[in-house]
Amino acid sequence: MEKTNTAYETILHVASEIFYKKGLAGARMQEIADLAGINKAMLHYYFKTKEQLFNQVFEKAFFSFSSRIAEVLNSEEPLKIKISNYVDHTIDALKLNRGILIFVIYELNVNPERITELFAGKGNVDFSIFKKQVKAESKNEVNADMLFTDMVALCIYPFIAQPILKKMMNKDEIAYRDFLEERKSWIKSTLISRL
Repeated sequence: MEKTNTAYETILHVASEIFYKKGLAGARMQEIADLAGINKAMLHYYFKTKEQLFNQVFEKAFFSFSSRIAEVLNSEEPLKIKISNYVDHTIDALKLNRGILIFVIYELNVNPERITELFAGKGNVDFSIFKKQVKAESKNEVNADMLFTDMVALCIYPFIAQPILKKMMNKDEIAYRDFLEERKSWIKSTLISRL
């Protein structure tokens, strides 16, 4: 059987939902098999271990996310447009697949070299482009490292702290999604005003 068949794709889809809700430790292979409509033996035909399945699910999601980040950061777009594109892509991608953060946090704890290589390894993000642009296009002598760190933090924190923020701000899922959409404009104007 080829790994492009429906059973394989169904397993990946179901597993991503389970891993997002329960994390690696809470997910059970039997539950994934049941929800995918296959037996556990068939699941193990495709994925020998839960860790292998977890890696496949989130590596695929992370590759899509990180390749677009690299494309944005490596572009020759003016800095203000680059910042705007980065914020839009990061928040939109995490709204669609919050599990990306689970994968990143898990990998940073278990295998930091791998996640570092996936995101910032050779041929991925050329950070020197961003630094040159900040130096050339900023009137306020902005520190490029600090600016980029703020770009990352301001985008991902509302996803990491979502349960706490939703409760504190008394927002349901729909209101929180609206908040995230508003946040894009707020982050962009905050970062661009520093230039």
